[in-house]
Amino acid sequence: MNKQLKKLSHGIATFYVIPSWLIYKIKSIFFGKTGAFTGISQRSSRWTGNWGVILRNKLNRKILLYSGEDIQVCFGTVLTKPSIELGDSVYIGSYCMIGDVTIGKDTLIADHVMIPSGNSQHGISRLDIPISKQSGNLKKIHIGEDCWIGSGSIILADIGNHSVIGAGSVVTKPIGDYLIVAGNPAVVIGDRQLLGKEDK
Repeated sequence: MNKQLKKLSHGIATFYVIPSWLIYKIKSIFFGKTGAFTGISQRSSRWTGNWGVILRNKLNRKILLYSGEDIQVCFGTVLTKPSIELGDSVYIGSYCMIGDVTIGKDTLIADHVMIPSGNSQHGISRLDIPISKQSGNLKKIHIGEDCWIGSGSIILADIGNHSVIGAGSVVTKPIGDYLIVAGNPAVVIGDRQLLGKEDK
């Protein structure tokens, strides 16, 4: 796509998302920002193709706490909190569910990844009332820069910079920088800083 066509398409997209943004602002008055946000995110998740990616980008820049440049949020992915922060060049695949999270620049998140708002969203200590009526403890998850999170992973704790999470992993404890982890629960299986050095 040449620069002029790209500029034109982005200008049209900015205009196109205004009705969705206005609906969000109106619903926020009655349902609060979080309640209104989920509905708008669900609706925008159905926008298809490259045009859908551009539209979501424009809308997210208006309603997220922070949304950087050149972000791709793919079809079917739902963002659930307006407090989400996305760094530049973040890629989020299809059919992900993203809670309260900060994602550093250049991080790749594959399809079907779940990042809820911490690992204690529901209280379970009381036996006299249902779990659904017990208060939980929401937490913002921090994912570093230049990470790769494999398909089907569940992220319940912070991840450092430059780390790799194997497909299908369940991260229950914080992961440091440059580490490669996999499994349920995820354990360290390598260090990116050592790759290539072992053969020398």
